[in-house]
Amino acid sequence: MSKQHARIIPEDRTRSHLEKKHAELAARVAALDSRMSLTPSEELELHQLKKEKLWAKDALESVG
Repeated sequence: MSKQHARIIPEDRTRSHLEKKHAELAARVAALDSRMSLTPSEELELHQLKKEKLWAKDALESVG
């Protein structure tokens, strides 16, 4: 399917989805940050979650 024929998602649905995703990521980041120590795999997960959270925040700002 070409970009011209792609289904257009209403902005409010996109914003709602991004807000929910950002909140879920923030909760998981907070849970990992609250631990005294992390395993190497948890450190990697935390790093990836922070990147995703930032992406979601940027996407929210671009939606308006």
